[in-house]
Amino acid sequence: METKKKSVAELEQELAVAKANESAQQQKQKLAYEDLKSETIINLCTKAIELNNSLKIFKTDAFDSMQTIWAMLQEYSSRHADGKGNFRIEFEGMRVSYKRQGKASFDERSHQAEKHIIDFVNSKFENDADVRDLIMSLLERKKGELDIQLIQKLYAMENRFLDKNWKRGIELLKESYSYSHSKDYIAFEQQDANGQWNAINLQFSNV
Repeated sequence: METKKKSVAELEQELAVAKANESAQQQKQKLAYEDLKSETIINLCTKAIELNNSLKIFKTDAFDSMQTIWAMLQEYSSRHADGKGNFRIEFEGMRVSYKRQGKASFDERSHQAEKHIIDFVNSKFENDADVRDLIMSLLERKKGELDIQLIQKLYAMENRFLDKNWKRGIELLKESYSYSHSKDYIAFEQQDANGQWNAINLQFSNV
């Protein structure tokens, strides 16, 4: 049985149908892709906006809570009374660290404070080089600036001496102190079964 040969017109028609079917399939795939793309964008961005808003609310709550803790800590802890605000709290395998970034400085009154304290040291500890050297080391300046960590050690000794120069020197140091605050940071950690602390990663800086 002989196969009937198709005419050129018939072949062209079949080719046209095949191309039309291919084009229709491509269009169908294109529409499916565009539908999925738009649905994915809307879904992910909506969730991202919700998370971002939740993070903003949590950030405000976290800083408010830690600043309340800091204020309470200052009320009864002389160690933190003149500190810049770096501290850490921990409970049952969870830890929160609070850091204040900025610069501590002492104004011109600190130089007068030094003179009062030096007069006190020279008059009271002329024959006690150890005590004299200890107190003077706490007044050491680096690049012209007093070190707040060292000065806090002087504050801790405030009530050990009743001398007028000593008292006035400490008073002037406190009056001359200022802290230029720029930014606060909070870090969260959780302890694993091996006792290792692992960061709970939250990016607050851009919200």
